[in-house]
Amino acid sequence: MHREDVSATTTSQQPGVWTFIEFEAPSSASDTLSQELASALLPTGGWYADFSVDDDHVVIFAGKVFRYRKGDPDARAAAQAHGRSVGVPEHQLDWPD
Repeated sequence: MHREDVSATTTSQQPGVWTFIEFEAPSSASDTLSQELASALLPTGGWYADFSVDDDHVVIFAGKVFRYRKGDPDARAAAQAHGRSVGVPEHQLDWPD
């Protein structure tokens, strides 16, 4: 699925139009997909990707992957703290678990 969001909630390093790309893959591909995304994401501008694998949530930043059990507040907080440290705006750290 592809959709766009024209948003006034971006940072100066982010485009005003966001493109969301949703896809499905087998759970067995999650580690490879995580590493590929971590290698491809820009380290500046607050970029991240996230997806679910069974009962886990995976949040990926440039060079860093967080995988935690859905509903684990400490692990979620660690991923969000890293997001803040690399420039993700607070309101974009609200991914669903």
